[in-house]
Amino acid sequence: MNSSNELFEVSYTFWLMVFTFSLCVSIGYVLRFLFGKSERFVLWSRVTAFAAALTLCLLAVDGLNIAHRELGARYRLAGTVAVIATTAWLTWLHLKHSKTPWELFRRRPISWFLLASSVAMAIWSSFQFEGRLEPPSRKPFLVVSTPGKRSQVHEFVALTDRNHLIKVYRMDQVDSDSEFVNIPEDGRSLEYSGTVIQRAAAGPLANCHGWVFLDGQYLISNEAVQRILDDNGYEVVEEAMAGDVIVYRDNDRNIVHSGVVRGVLDDGTIIIESKWGTEGVFLHNPLDTPYSTLFEYYRSTRPTHRVNIVPVDELPMDE
Repeated sequence: MNSSNELFEVSYTFWLMVFTFSLCVSIGYVLRFLFGKSERFVLWSRVTAFAAALTLCLLAVDGLNIAHRELGARYRLAGTVAVIATTAWLTWLHLKHSKTPWELFRRRPISWFLLASSVAMAIWSSFQFEGRLEPPSRKPFLVVSTPGKRSQVHEFVALTDRNHLIKVYRMDQVDSDSEFVNIPEDGRSLEYSGTVIQRAAAGPLANCHGWVFLDGQYLISNEAVQRILDDNGYEVVEEAMAGDVIVYRDNDRNIVHSGVVRGVLDDGTIIIESKWGTEGVFLHNPLDTPYSTLFEYYRSTRPTHRVNIVPVDELPMDE
């Protein structure tokens, strides 16, 4: 989480405090109106000013949050700090010198309106913050489901160029137990809803590796991909070009995702096409996936990436 987001989380906590203050102030004035004047309520006017000032501060922060759609994160952070600091100083100055008598609320009903509006603005502010903390999804199809029960296909196997067997699988049903889709189940895929282009609909026939190496006919495991890379003459390259394979790894160097380089733009932007689990096929930037930010490009002299699929009864050797 960056600094500006952390500051907004803190300001959300401030809002909760302000809302509680405003509610207590409202209850206090109602009790005073019903039961008459009392010296112990002298401080309520100052508390009201304090609550209202902080509420206005948070509203200004809300405004900066909305303006962030047009401004950069640097201005958002600087603006948030400036608003909170300035309002805190003005609030202290007001509380130090203000002596608003109770009679003012009797002679000027507008004071009640200001108090009520403070509470109303705090409520409105809460919706602004909640909308930021839990924004609605613009493209629900990017919530990648996790497949579960799969079974080995015994009639066919994939065969590398060095005649090593690769077991292939098909999906039987969907649940949360699978080694083939390593997408975190925390909704992070929603972060990419505005940065990817869907090319094909979801389908359970293949995962990302099966889409790259088996023409989308079956699923294969993460471990099998390393065998394919070793046996089929793939080498790591520094500069990607159309047709290369991109392989994503976790921090332990385990393979978690794969795709194909579809092109390199004039400005150096690399376009990747990959299948996200058993969900859709997407065009995206190399960094715009929920899998990993660690990746390598592989190139082979083979005309295609397809690994041969052969019937088990035609195998040249025993499994």
